[in-house]
Amino acid sequence: MSEIKEKSKISRSKSYFYYMMFILILVTVVDTYVTNFPNVIRSVIIHEFLFEYPENMATSIISFSVAIATLGMYFSFLNQYLADRVGRKILLVVVVFGFGLSSLLLAFSTNIIEYTIYLFMLYVFFSSDIWLIYINEECPADKRAFYTNIILVFSIAGALVIPLFRSMFITETLSNWRGMTYFAIILAFPLSLVILFSIKETSMYEEIKEGKIIQENMFKLLKENLKKVRNKSFYVILILSFILGLNHVFTTLGEIFISNSPNLNVNDVNIIVLVMSFSSVVGYFITGVLGDKYGRKPLIYVYTIMIPISILILVFGINSHENALFFVALGAALTNFAYWGLTITSRIVTLELIPTEARGTGVGIKSLITAFGMTMGLILSGIITQLVVEYSGLAVSFVIFSLVLLVTLPLSYFHLKETKNVDLREIK
Repeated sequence: MSEIKEKSKISRSKSYFYYMMFILILVTVVDTYVTNFPNVIRSVIIHEFLFEYPENMATSIISFSVAIATLGMYFSFLNQYLADRVGRKILLVVVVFGFGLSSLLLAFSTNIIEYTIYLFMLYVFFSSDIWLIYINEECPADKRAFYTNIILVFSIAGALVIPLFRSMFITETLSNWRGMTYFAIILAFPLSLVILFSIKETSMYEEIKEGKIIQENMFKLLKENLKKVRNKSFYVILILSFILGLNHVFTTLGEIFISNSPNLNVNDVNIIVLVMSFSSVVGYFITGVLGDKYGRKPLIYVYTIMIPISILILVFGINSHENALFFVALGAALTNFAYWGLTITSRIVTLELIPTEARGTGVGIKSLITAFGMTMGLILSGIITQLVVEYSGLAVSFVIFSLVLLVTLPLSYFHLKETKNVDLREIK
């Protein structure tokens, strides 16, 4: 039987590779769903848990609530460090099981405090990106972005069912946001068992284990790994990741901003959520094809410029009386397209900058910095919402944070290394 990689000392058959791809697609379907479904029910959470507060106060409270929940992403660093220490497989099992458990607990929330605690747990798991390490360590160097984005294109099913379920559970007459958790609960628990009993450890990680003993001293190993991720390009990625974290406020609170528009109704919001989901499909596909053909840096330039332009279209559209649905859908779709395109491109570059034995640690540092940016963005947005009374505080936050992203353009141009076609085994 033919093998999927020639240079690997531990080979995997093509049939196993494609089976693994299928399982990782299912993982990312659940990952995509649990990452995004909380973002489209914020206005309903406010209606149930914060109905007694004025609109701007309720928006600030939910901003701070989600900011607290994003602290869970800080633990993703531990998850990814453990992926270097005990292996990719066991962490993948734990993360997928965590998707189901956190969603189940969210369904039992009875107040904003419980909701925040269980959302915190969800953030711990969905930010780990163990699946991304898996596919990048098992596919050919010249197809890395392609296979990564093939998985993401199929996994967008997790995003596409969100507007479907939202239109079922949240309408003009029905508000059952807990129904949004069912999909993750039903899929995540059995999937974790399938991974446990049918997926192998990555061949690249097994080579590392065979070549040397994994360091038993956690802090000594962490210190050694940190030395291996220190380079100028990685610092640029960290700056970009922090500012992307700031801009995550649109993904997190955009549904509240859109739902509060007097020019849009519940059905319009469901349509916009659907359009945003489809824009992710296009974005992942384009990122995969063009990333391997033209390189990572050109995509970073284009997406960075697109985000503030798209945000301005969105803010303009929200105040349009006659064409609000068109302009808001266009601006939201383009923002979603560019944001996730830039996010996945930066993740791929991170993997292509760091040696195998420190790759989980490097990805963990990136996730930690992104989480810090998300926390700061939500806190600052909550403050801005309280200070701005004559105009939408969320709109001001979206515009300011998107413009800050432009400062990364010269940094990327002068200091970021192009990593297209890099052989992960040759990274030192």
